[in-house]
Amino acid sequence: MWPHGARAAVSLTYDDAIESQIDNAVPALARHALPATFFLTGSSPYLQGHLDVYRGLVAAGHELGSHTMNHPCDRAQSWVKPGFALQDYDSTRMRKELDDSISQLKDLGQKEPLSFAYPCGSSWLGETHVSYEPLIEQSFVAARGVGPSVADPSTVPFFDVPSPMGNVAGAALVAWVDRALGSGGWVVFVFHGVAGDYLDVKADAHETLLGYLEQHKSSVWTERFGTIASYVKAQRAAPAQ
Repeated sequence: MWPHGARAAVSLTYDDAIESQIDNAVPALARHALPATFFLTGSSPYLQGHLDVYRGLVAAGHELGSHTMNHPCDRAQSWVKPGFALQDYDSTRMRKELDDSISQLKDLGQKEPLSFAYPCGSSWLGETHVSYEPLIEQSFVAARGVGPSVADPSTVPFFDVPSPMGNVAGAALVAWVDRALGSGGWVVFVFHGVAGDYLDVKADAHETLLGYLEQHKSSVWTERFGTIASYVKAQRAAPAQ
């Protein structure tokens, strides 16, 4: 299934466009020569003040994906700003926000096909929880959801790819890779802060994972989310041999 004789695939994804990712994750990725996907919240103050830094990520071989402009989540979350809860959205408002996000990604140098990650893993809008997955399918190659499982490339839904949270110990992160090796699957890690900010993975845990991936490059294909999604789509569309 996987190229070059690999037995599993891994995508490293970083959400929200926050400072600790640039300060800590990016240098670590460079040391281990690993690519990653950065899902950007377009209104992030850090992003707005460091646009050239994010253009540099594309030049360095990383992927920039959409995490919407304003990161709408269920208003049950105490930190959600009034007027920016999922309950406050309809498809027209979300369509406009997605268009703005896409324009931003292209301005930063990201080429199509584009990738998406649902804020808070929620793919619904309004008080009645109408799915906005059809909007995502119009503009993106695939979308990352949430969920503690390894994706089976033969059956994974492209617009709700499961992904375990990365703010755990290094041994737990490595265990996910080993599960993928055992099943031939694809594990997509979700990181927020890296040795800082919030929901953060500790520096030593992050380093343990990256070191393990570098050591196992012959058996684990570590690649950007959109690249792997596109590869899996092509494999599933190919005629059976």
